[in-house]
Amino acid sequence: MRSSPLIKMVLAVCVAQVLTPLIAHADTPDCDSISGGAPIIYGAGGTGPRDVVGAMATVLENGTHPVFVVYKDDGGSCSGAYALTSLSSASITGSAVYWAADTGTKTACNLPLDGQPVDFAFLDVQATNCPLVGGDESLLAGLVHISGPADPVAVLVPAGSSQQSISSEAFYLIYGFGAAAGIAPWTNADASYYQRRNDDSGTQAMISLASTLPTGSYIGTDAGGGSALVSNLSALADPEAGIGFATAATADAHRDVVRNLAWKQAGQDVAYYPDSSATTFDKANVRSGLYNVWASISFYAYQGASEGSYADPDVKVLGDYFADAAMPAGVTKTLAEAVIPKGVIPMCAMHVTRDSDLGPLYAKEPAASCDCYFDYTTTGATTCATCDDSNPCGSGECRLGFCEAN
Repeated sequence: MRSSPLIKMVLAVCVAQVLTPLIAHADTPDCDSISGGAPIIYGAGGTGPRDVVGAMATVLENGTHPVFVVYKDDGGSCSGAYALTSLSSASITGSAVYWAADTGTKTACNLPLDGQPVDFAFLDVQATNCPLVGGDESLLAGLVHISGPADPVAVLVPAGSSQQSISSEAFYLIYGFGAAAGIAPWTNADASYYQRRNDDSGTQAMISLASTLPTGSYIGTDAGGGSALVSNLSALADPEAGIGFATAATADAHRDVVRNLAWKQAGQDVAYYPDSSATTFDKANVRSGLYNVWASISFYAYQGASEGSYADPDVKVLGDYFADAAMPAGVTKTLAEAVIPKGVIPMCAMHVTRDSDLGPLYAKEPAASCDCYFDYTTTGATTCATCDDSNPCGSGECRLGFCEAN
């Protein structure tokens, strides 16, 4: 039987709709083809640490013995921990990202159809705060864990909002009850005005610890990622009624469309921005302990035969660099130089620390400060003297081009 022209047209449209994503997928390189034969390690985790992972990946790829990094970030921070602990599949599928060795450009790549085993994970918080781990540290036995740079989370409003601050108690009520809480101006009944993440998000886990609102009790719309949350928030018709939260690094990159709110933790008398003001980028209040909503980025990988060793020597290269313990062969860029431009705070610029996520703070001076370099990189200015081999410091120690006090 001969097909009618209408049937032919419908078939053509259907075939085109099926083939279009396949063609687009075919244009994306396979992840296992990106390195020119150099080893590739595969990770999973959150969008919050992604740019830090990318900065380190570019460094590793340009070493004497290159190691390439592929990272999947669309499952939330906890997805990486689940893969390493058999709480979910140990493999990742679909697409991931890698970073070009010459430009550092983030690019998509295709994972094998039958899955790629995960070698490491990066989380905004410790894996004990992931719902499926539920604080059971025995589930993490056999993993190396390293705490790295401080990663603040900020509560955001659209740039057109007049709001300046929020308390942890108000946050609890707003995200726990929405419009029913009656806290102006966040009283719109539309769920899209309360932008959030999901139960497996490290960002949401962190601010849950700060506000005491359980991660599974949030009202609102799951944006799926920090950048999407910013986009959704900035597009709201009524900017005064919108609210969201993301890593400070994500927020800092979009201050033209969203603003940080100062945060008043329960027990504090006043609210503080992550920075010394609403318009600076110095993270002064995080570094001094006044701003509470931050945790250290956590790295996990399979342990080797002895405690603290690595099962995979290529993963060890990444782990040692993240720990600021050893530079990859042939590399001169320090961890501080790599990650400070990505909006996080290496421990060399922190003057407080904590033993657990959002736990009590106590003073701790860095063994080798990078305060001067951090200030100059984030603000373009520092009161510190410059130095180099031909221009030594009159006092202090020359580090990263500046005379540091210690």
